[in-house]
Amino acid sequence: MNNTNVTLENAQDWHVVGLIVQGNPEKLAEIQTALSAIEHTEIPVFDEKMGKLVVVMQSHDQHLLLDNIESVKEIDGVINVSLVYHEQDEQKK
Repeated sequence: MNNTNVTLENAQDWHVVGLIVQGNPEKLAEIQTALSAIEHTEIPVFDEKMGKLVVVMQSHDQHLLLDNIESVKEIDGVINVSLVYHEQDEQKK
């Protein structure tokens, strides 16, 4: 299967994770920009004063998702990344 065309409808598995990202409040805009550049990543809620963001990531590949989570830790200004939710949807074929 060509990974560039994988969607929820044609993936065998689909993973969704929820993260709490703690960052330097002074670098929050840069952190948001970097997170938004990661495919299938959303920031539904953030607190500018506390430097906290709720981040939702999705992927058909658990290894790619893990790599994306690890890459968040490398963003300048990120202090901590906590996984608070994970769901795996297995498509019956």
